[in-house]
Amino acid sequence: MSYRMIEHTADLCFEVTAGSFEELAAEALRAMTEWSGPWWGSEAARRDFFLEAQDRAILLVDLLNEALTLSQIHRESYERIEFLRVGEHMAEGRFIGRTVTGATDEIKAVTYHGASVEHLSDGAWSATILMDI
Repeated sequence: MSYRMIEHTADLCFEVTAGSFEELAAEALRAMTEWSGPWWGSEAARRDFFLEAQDRAILLVDLLNEALTLSQIHRESYERIEFLRVGEHMAEGRFIGRTVTGATDEIKAVTYHGASVEHLSDGAWSATILMDI
């Protein structure tokens, strides 16, 4: 699993690779969380989610936006995803993290523009994700 930041003129762009879609989503969440630089609090946080989407790229964008929305509402940041069920068009599970007191940088939204998810011939998964900052 890995991610790297890609230079982009106005937004934040990550290319993420992993061995499964679940690992890909977890790595994308990690990239987003690390980039924002949360100032961690001490209380544990767990938030359930259930999402449906037309395809895996939209599902990944929706998943990251759900984490972003929940983190802003509850003043939390998430380090991990625990999946209960994942399919071509749905994901159910929970985000796991901690409370935060602030962050170094802010992500406004994860965008559909330029988002892609590929299941590669070697079995690995790859995604490109743009975020509005």
